Amino acid sequence: MKLALFDNWRVGVVDDDRVFDVTESVPGWKPAWPYAWMLSLIEDIHNRPDRWVAIGQRSPSHPLQEVRLRAPVPMPSKIVAAPVNYRRHQQEMGGKTGVYQGANIKTIQDYGLFIKPSSSIIGPGEAVTLPFSGRRTDHEAEIGVVIGKTVKNVSEEAADDAIFGLTCLLDLTVRGGEDRPFRKGFDGFTPIGPWIATSDTIPDLDDVHFRFTVNGDVRQESSTAHMIYSIRRLVALASYQTTLYPGDIIASGTPEGVGEIRPGDHLQLDVEHVGQLNISVASEWGHADYMGPWFNPFLSSRAIPQ
Repeated sequence: MKLALFDNWRVGVVDDDRVFDVTESVPGWKPAWPYAWMLSLIEDIHNRPDRWVAIGQRSPSHPLQEVRLRAPVPMPSKIVAAPVNYRRHQQEMGGKTGVYQGANIKTIQDYGLFIKPSSSIIGPGEAVTLPFSGRRTDHEAEIGVVIGKTVKNVSEEAADDAIFGLTCLLDLTVRGGEDRPFRKGFDGFTPIGPWIATSDTIPDLDDVHFRFTVNGDVRQESSTAHMIYSIRRLVALASYQTTLYPGDIIASGTPEGVGEIRPGDHLQLDVEHVGQLNISVASEWGHADYMGPWFNPFLSSRAIPQ
């Protein structure tokens, strides 16, 4: 199943080139923040998938190209992110020619996990505004793991039972010396979509291929096979740190090939068995320079690795 939100936050099941509108069967649905009904729906589909397949089959449908797709989880309780979860990404960040030249860049095994705000989420076709004209902002192509049930201290061996599905995810990042949640937490810095592909449609979580382009040029291409901590291990680690709830998203970490994005760029992420996410970068920079003298330290391009 591919579960999507579209138009005025209606709920759809995507099949080939059509989206089947199941909104009328969603308890408590309304097209307004905080969209908590979506989290309950994910849990119900996770527990009773056959019921929702049947609902979709008898629902009215629309051509997929005629609807506006939205972020498939607009307001999860949290986004859990994995820093430096690919060895080659570790190498490109440190060393003599890395982003943080000469720095001792560690991996997820040393850094652990961090949390991004839900307000950083945007959906397909939307635009992100870069906050600092004097700072480098990079793309990081990743896979989002969507949780389907409430879990705490789940084992790696039992992680499959907690995973609802996968979505495309970008973890945009301002380079500099602040902690990751600041540099990665701006509005629009977690694009996701175009929908959630449920776990039963993913043949092998340990070998999902993905490809990312900027203005048509390939920047990143890899597979979950090269992760330091696998998807299942990430779920286990995250559930040890914090209780995971339906709709929570775990970002996989990014492979090598990260690079700068600039106003006007078009970003495209293709994830095998999931779909294609397209977003744009707004043509104008943000207005951080209007924030006053207290904000000036954040405008520097300090190259302290975090």
